[in-house]
Formats: sequence, C-alpha cells, structure tokens
Amino acid sequence: MDQSNYRQTKTKRGFTYSYYFSPPASGKPVLFFSHGFPSSSTLWKRQVPFFQQRGYGIVVPDNLGFGGTDKPTDPKLYSGRGLSGDIVDILDAEQIDKVIAIGHDWGSYVVSRILHYFPERVSASAFLAVGYFPMDGSLNLVRDHETFINAFLIHPDAPAIIEKNIDSFLSLVYPETPEQWKISLTVEGATRTWLETNTIEPLPAYVSTEDAKNLKASLLSGGVSAPLCFYRATNEDANIEEDAALSPSAREISMPVLYIAFNKDYVALPAFADVGHQKYIKGPFIRKELPVDHWGLLSHPAEVNNILLGWLDSL
Repeated sequence: MDQSNYRQTKTKRGFTYSYYFSPPASGKPVLFFSHGFPSSSTLWKRQVPFFQQRGYGIVVPDNLGFGGTDKPTDPKLYSGRGLSGDIVDILDAEQIDKVIAIGHDWGSYVVSRILHYFPERVSASAFLAVGYFPMDGSLNLVRDHETFINAFLIHPDAPAIIEKNIDSFLSLVYPETPEQWKISLTVEGATRTWLETNTIEPLPAYVSTEDAKNLKASLLSGGVSAPLCFYRATNEDANIEEDAALSPSAREISMPVLYIAFNKDYVALPAFADVGHQKYIKGPFIRKELPVDHWGLLSHPAEVNNILLGWLDSL
C-alpha cells in the first residue's frame, strides 16, 4: 500500500484518523475496508492493490486506537455510534455518498454499527471470518463465546503483559498451525500462561519478518491499552443504552450481504455468525467457506479476492 495515498482527517468527535484513500474510476463503487485487532489498515495490503487496479475506489482507515489514528484509552469512546460516526466523517471528507463495506474481526463490528446507524451510506456489505453483529444482547463476548482469550484481554494487566512479551503475543495471535488456537486461546488460563512464560513459536509463512516488525512497531508505538478498548467497551456495556434504543428493524439487513466463513478459525466460529445471519439478514445473502484460519485474507488472498470480486460483479 503506497504511503503517499494515506491522508488524515479530524472527526466531529475531535479524533484524528489516518486512512488510505484511492478515488474510483468512472462508474466504479468505493470499497471501505475495516480491520480488527491487533491489525491496522495494512491488514488489507493483499486486497487493496487487487481492487484498486480494477478501478474500485478504496477507503481503509486505521481504526480508533490503531496505527496512525488517535489512541484514547477510555472504552466509552469506542461506542458503536461513535465509531460509525467517525467513519461517516471520513466519507464526508472525501465526498463519498455510499460505500460497499467490508469487515474482518472487529472491523466486522464497525461495519455492523454503520449499518445500524448510517445504513443510507452503505449499498452492500461483506464480512470475513467474523459475521454481522446484531448487538441484540444475545452474545456477550466474555460470557458466551467459546474462548478465554477475551477474558484475558479485558484484564487490567493485559496491556503490560502483552507489551513485555510482544514476540510471544504475535506468535499467539498469528499461529503457525490453526489448531494451536484450540489449546492457546480456548482453554481457561492458557492465554495468560502462554504470554507470562514468553512462549514463542514460529510465525506462519504469510507473516514475513518485515510484517512482524511493522506489527510490533504499530502496537508498541501507542501502547496496547487503546486497541484493547474494543474488548473492554463490550464487556463494560459502554454500548448498552445505544443498543437498547435500536429498533428491531434497525438490526435487520435488507441490502446484499456476503459472508466468507473461515472454517479453521477456532475462535470466531462460523456457527456463531450463522445464527445471527439466519435471524437478521433479510436481503440477498451469499455464504462462502474457505478451509483457512482467522487470517485467511493474508494466507489465501487469491481465493478471498476472487470471492469478493465475483460477489461485487453480481451486485
């Protein structure tokens, strides 16, 4: 991703966002890509050139707390309405009326919140690994999710432990084999033990030495407390009043939706997404599945890109 394509804008809430922007060719839509934890906009580096070369407009922000964007540490500032409003401010700065929104991990949460509060700004949406978040109270990430990493990440000492053992953390979240997550993330206490013993395993082939260096620099430059606010905001119910005010119809999605399930992701289980999709997606829906782990967009970009392109061509 060409660094000269990065821009900054200040949102109405006063936060400065860094984002990648490339204008569309005549008649082409704009794609909005949203990353999750512990990534940044560069998560999409294997998608951006592919679609940019085909004339699509591109908007890829560093989400609040990540990369070159401001990093507040108050979880209340990571409310769904606030985050989605920030994205709309970026679109307004670039005079973009509508986007096709594509999310991965917590980026799927950001896309979902835009659908809740600003549906008129999205013409279609796609979710990778993590599906649509209805935010109807049916799923608490710590209480109900079959993983214990979330319980660790909201603990007060998590940022210090991660920062002290950053190489161990990277080998934890980017596993060489997908099955590693079955024992390191989904067994109670295993995540903390992994980090406190500074366990380090080889990184997968799709994470180069340069990638690891950039990931470490991005996380350590502003500290891990801000990115972890995505988890803390949900656990501390920072969104509860907003969620309660959402009408049932606001949770129902009538626009075209694509979900790409990664069936070797042993934390973001496709079954969780399937429940919400069956209940709330009322419009055209396509479900694809790939035999990859949580980072399939990095490890198998050709497959992911071709699925996205085929879906975009069908709209």
